[in-house]
Amino acid sequence: MSGQDALTWFVDLSLRWKIVAVATIVVLIELAFRYLAPRSRAYAGWTRFFQGIGAVWTAVLLAIVYVVSVGPIGLVQRLFGRDPLDRRLAPEPTFWRPHEPNPLGPAKAARHQF
Repeated sequence: MSGQDALTWFVDLSLRWKIVAVATIVVLIELAFRYLAPRSRAYAGWTRFFQGIGAVWTAVLLAIVYVVSVGPIGLVQRLFGRDPLDRRLAPEPTFWRPHEPNPLGPAKAARHQF
């Protein structure tokens, strides 16, 4: 099979099989580096390259999860006027909020806080 035939074969594949082919090649290169030349400069560069890609994709995925999960919850709470942190500070003589004392008593409550 000539180089042109291999290129034509790869171009004719569907996107799913192209991704599988590239992923397989990357895994094989990783395994070859890991077992044949684990301390080489090439493997160090290879590792840094993929760690950089991982850092970028981690930030992207976490941003998406945050926007999809926290954003709608915040919008719904604003629409209904809920403020779970009680951030509105109305003028009062004191900002102390009364609470119920721990039924265990102060000494045991200090040891078992949660």
